[in-house]
Amino acid sequence: MYKIDYKELGKRIRAERRRQDLTQEKLAEMADISDSFLGHIERGGRTLSIETLAKLANALNLSIEYIVCGEFNYQPDMLPAEIHDALNQMSSSQRIVFLNIMKTLSAHSGGWEI
Repeated sequence: MYKIDYKELGKRIRAERRRQDLTQEKLAEMADISDSFLGHIERGGRTLSIETLAKLANALNLSIEYIVCGEFNYQPDMLPAEIHDALNQMSSSQRIVFLNIMKTLSAHSGGWEI
């Protein structure tokens, strides 16, 4: 049986919030929750609904899977072999950086030519 570690989940949210230089108040506003509730979540003192989890994931531009599990899993059959091999050699934190780079490239892909 899988059990969610709310303290670790809260630590991941706090770490990403700080990495993005957001205050609790700003992230709470972005996720449409109260800043006191966010504080409880970050300390692992409160559980959160799927809806709140999705709001926080969207606000932080993280996958729900990463927030809950601490890792990003991907489906190898959906990726070219070169990317699959590279991802297999990366740590979880390197995969997150890779994903952020891919998101940035995707967002700015208009007009790029190789």
